[in-house]
Order: sequence, then structure tokens, then C-alpha cells
Amino acid sequence: MTNDTELKADPGAPLSPSSEVAPAPSHRFRRVLTWVLVVLFGLLTPVTLLSAWAIRTITNTDRYVATLAPLVEDKALTNYVADEATQALFTQLGVQSRIQDALPKQAAFIAAPVTAQIQKYADSQMRNAASSQRFKDFWNKENRFTHATAVAILTGKTPPAVSKARSVVVSITPVLTEGIAELDKHGVTIFNGVGDQLKTNKLLSLQLFSSQQVKQAQTVFSLAVTLRWVLLIGTPLIGIIAIAVAVDRRRAALRTMLAGVLGCLALAALLVFAREAFITASGYMPDAVATSLFDMLVRFLQQSLRWILAIMAIAALALWAFGPSTWATALRQLVRDGGKKLGDATEQIRESDAVEQALGLLARGRLFVADKEAPFRWAGVIVAAVFILTANKPGGVAWTLLLLGLYQLALVWVVRPG
Repeated sequence: MTNDTELKADPGAPLSPSSEVAPAPSHRFRRVLTWVLVVLFGLLTPVTLLSAWAIRTITNTDRYVATLAPLVEDKALTNYVADEATQALFTQLGVQSRIQDALPKQAAFIAAPVTAQIQKYADSQMRNAASSQRFKDFWNKENRFTHATAVAILTGKTPPAVSKARSVVVSITPVLTEGIAELDKHGVTIFNGVGDQLKTNKLLSLQLFSSQQVKQAQTVFSLAVTLRWVLLIGTPLIGIIAIAVAVDRRRAALRTMLAGVLGCLALAALLVFAREAFITASGYMPDAVATSLFDMLVRFLQQSLRWILAIMAIAALALWAFGPSTWATALRQLVRDGGKKLGDATEQIRESDAVEQALGLLARGRLFVADKEAPFRWAGVIVAAVFILTANKPGGVAWTLLLLGLYQLALVWVVRPG
């Protein structure tokens, strides 16, 4: 039976304020701001890495010297130094003319072939000198001396020593003097007396960076140094703010990491083009030498780039894997199922007879080692001693001692009761 007192709603009546549906809050501004910050983070990432490298590697004297130090181990550079030293010695000192003047007029025609043979032999001695420890020590000392000049040029200043050349040079006169000394020992005395002259007259300098190369780097380097603190602090802060203001912070963090990855890849591509530009601007320097110089100069930047790229890629992958997408959900389910199956398989293996037999063999082996502990310890010491005696580098000795210590600790664990 119908209750006549029950109120019925009138379809045509206006809705009461309490019955209106509240509109969903608009997050348009936050979404737009997040995207702007994410894009800005991606654009600033390569610039920040360049700035950090410039500050740490170029403006720091010790780091600068350490950056260029391995160059003297490069055969392309040492051979180039030796060839330049030999060429300067024979050209500027007029060796062929000296030989021709010392010969009778009838024998003047042999001056050229004699000079060529002497030059070939002199070049081999110069290569030995350029590979010597003495030149390596001088190379580091000279790079430390010229570091202030390099920084002054790159920052746009004008040091007196290079006010016109605008290039970075390193004196390699010691290669000449050492090579001349070796030639004198082997009976080639035509250069006697030149060594004293070289001590006061820097006959040969190696140009590390040409004026064109410096000009290419000045703008970027000056900007990196000027904005160093803004970039080093501002870029990470922009990424943090992009995540903080986002509606979906996990997704914003994922996009921020992907923007950083793209920025790192852009820097890697830029270094490829910069390498070609550096080689092209090297002038008379051989391409192999210019290539070695560029690769050595940016190797710390490339190391940092690889580390940052790996960290951001791993973070992006983790953020994606924990997201709500179909593929991420399927991946998590696959991992759970695989873990469960692996656990079941492990339990079955542990309960099998083969495992019990293997554990029994291990127990018997452990008892044997415990019973013969002293011979095992001395065997490790003897083997380590042999490696130490034959090692030719401090690193080999250090690694041998470390492995010996780990071996002794393993023996302690094996013979420990229970």
C-alpha cells in the first residue's frame, strides 16, 4: 500500500544548492608549469655538466696537469714532438750548409744524402728523448707553468706573454738538448755547443691549442665559468620543483629523468661534432695528435657524462616499472611469478639427495682444511711473495696484499667451528 504522506520529487523543480555536483579542481596551471620545468631541466643538464667539468678540470691547476699528463704516454704525440724537434734543429741551424762547408768542393754533392741519413738517425734519438722520464717530468712542470695562461685566454683575459699569439704553447727544448747529448755519445758531434745556446734560446715550442681552437672555446667556457653556481645549484633545484608541483609526482619524476637522459645524449652528440671541429682547427698539427689531445682533455667530462646518464636511466626505468601502465603491471606480475617459481625450485633442490651429498662433501673438505690449516696459510703467503717479487708496479703489490688478506680471512671462516 502506498503511503500518501511520502514526499515525491518534482522533476521540473530547480536543484537545491546542496544537491549540486562540485566541479573537479583544475590542475592546468600545475601541469603546464611542470612541463616547462621538465623541459628546462633537460636543456640545462648538458650545460651544467659542461660547467662542472670546466670548473673542476680546467680552472684547477692539479686537475689540469693530471688531465694532460697521460699525453706523454701517447706515441702519436711523442713522435710528433721528436719530429718537430729534429726538423727545427736541422732547419734553424742549417745542418746541410754546415756539412757542405766542411766537405771539399768536389764532394759537395753528397751533403744532401749525408744530411738525410744524419737527420734520420737524429730523429730516432729525439724519439727516445721524447719518451724518457725526464721529458715526462718536464711536461707536467711546463703544463703547470702554462695553466694560468690557458685559463686567462679561455676566460677572455689577455696575459702579457700571449697578447698577440692567443694560443697555448709548451716549450719542448729539453727534448732537443737530451737528443743532442745522445747524438754526441754516439759520435755525431756536429751539434756540439748548440745545447748551451738552447738553454738561453727557447728554440722549439709545442702549440697545444691554436688561436682558432681557443676562439671556439672562449664563449662556452666564459659562460660556464660565469654561471657556474647558478647552474650547479639551479638545475637540480628545477628538477626538484618540477616534481614537487606536479599533480602526479611519480610521472613527473619519470619525465624529469627522461629529460635528463635526452640532455646527456645531446651532450654526447655535441662532443662528437666538437671533436671534428677541434681537429679541423688544429692547423698544421697532425690529426692523430689533435685527436689524442681532444680525447685526453674531455675524458673526465665523458666519465661524468656516462655516470649521470646511467643514474638517470636507471632511475627512469625504476619509476616506470612501479607505474600503473599495462606493461609495467605485467612486468611486476612476471617478476612475482618468477620469484615464486624460483623459490619453489630452490626448495625442491634443497630437499633433493644431490644437495645432501654435496653438503656432505663440503663438510668433509672443510674438516680437511681445518686439519691442515698451517700448510694452506703458508701456501698463500708463498704464492703472494712470488707475485710481489715479480710485480713491476705498486698497484700489483697492493692488489696482491689485498688478495692475500682476503684469502687468510676465508681460511679463518672455513676452519671456524660450527
